[in-house]
Amino acid sequence: MLDNLDLMTEVEKLAHVLKVAPERIQFLKNLSLDDFRNLNDSISDRLLTDSSDVWGKLAGVAKFMPNFINAQVAKSLLGPNITANLTYHIELKQAVSIAKSLNIEFLAQVAENLVPARAQHIIQAFPMDVMVNLTRILTRDKKYFTMGAFVDYMDIEKIHALSKEIPDTESLLRVGMYTQNKAHVAKLVDGFTDEKILDMIETSQRKDLWPSVLGLIAHFTDAQNQRIASLVGRMSVDALLGMVPFAIEHNALVHIFAFLKFLSPEMYAHMATIVAKLDSEALAKIIVAADASGQLPVAVKIADHLAERDVERLAVMSHRYEDELLTRVILTAHSENLIPFGLRLLALLPDSEIERAERIAKTMDRQVIQDAQAQIDQSLFKEKLAWLRKI
Repeated sequence: MLDNLDLMTEVEKLAHVLKVAPERIQFLKNLSLDDFRNLNDSISDRLLTDSSDVWGKLAGVAKFMPNFINAQVAKSLLGPNITANLTYHIELKQAVSIAKSLNIEFLAQVAENLVPARAQHIIQAFPMDVMVNLTRILTRDKKYFTMGAFVDYMDIEKIHALSKEIPDTESLLRVGMYTQNKAHVAKLVDGFTDEKILDMIETSQRKDLWPSVLGLIAHFTDAQNQRIASLVGRMSVDALLGMVPFAIEHNALVHIFAFLKFLSPEMYAHMATIVAKLDSEALAKIIVAADASGQLPVAVKIADHLAERDVERLAVMSHRYEDELLTRVILTAHSENLIPFGLRLLALLPDSEIERAERIAKTMDRQVIQDAQAQIDQSLFKEKLAWLRKI
């Protein structure tokens, strides 16, 4: 499931490099994640790097010249692409010295032409004041791809410091969109205020940036997921309604359940009001995804708060469930002491599903059936559950 979100990142990166709309290269998502990354790296390296051996020779000449002269030559005669190609062949100390002598605007252009994987030693050695000014220029010019590529080769302390130079949340999320090492970047969230995290959620909804946020959430620790769960009540309905369908479409519900499992009891009722706004297809997929991610108890606790009409919509979709899944739903309701929900679901099954439900019920532990039968008379649907009483 994680690969799906990571592939979206690779599609966005390659589309940027090729200067095409991401939709034009969606067919490449059939590749494995590793193959896509290799393709992406190869194309970027091929487009941005000149493999001619002349650069090594030219770099050898540069070491005999004062660095401020090298900087002037780079800007006036060589240009950003040639300067970037020379960078790989210059000793680290000299490269940093030349960079400090370059106009920050020109240095930003050089950065756009660098292949970070080849220049990571320089990225890591850049002085913080240079990186701060570079971040400000790249943010101003919306060079999110370049910034995201650089982030993959920085230590977390430097990333955290530079993130403070990105004033608006949208820019921060767009940088995250192009970052491959999201597990690394996810650690940044620990330094964010609750208000900043909420702003990230709301901005993702307004600007269609869910791949960035969910890509980070996919790497959250339990402590981080607990924090997100504590903020669910402060998230807008629009944001929650945007997050869930996106996660359904991209097989990423597992990451949402990772924080929903930490909801307080009253917040399950709140999430039920959100889930109730989804169409029946989405409702059914939530149950399937919860089961696949080992979080069926969370889905059942939410479903327990659904109104009758919504439980009926869920029951109508039960034909999508294999016998084993329907069995697990009923057994989970029993184990979570939510037998009334299980009875409502069974009572609202379409007539065409009753025979299957009877067959499934007969395979269950007798105590489960007896516990359900003991509560049938208290159910508003006791007439519809006559078949269950006879088992």
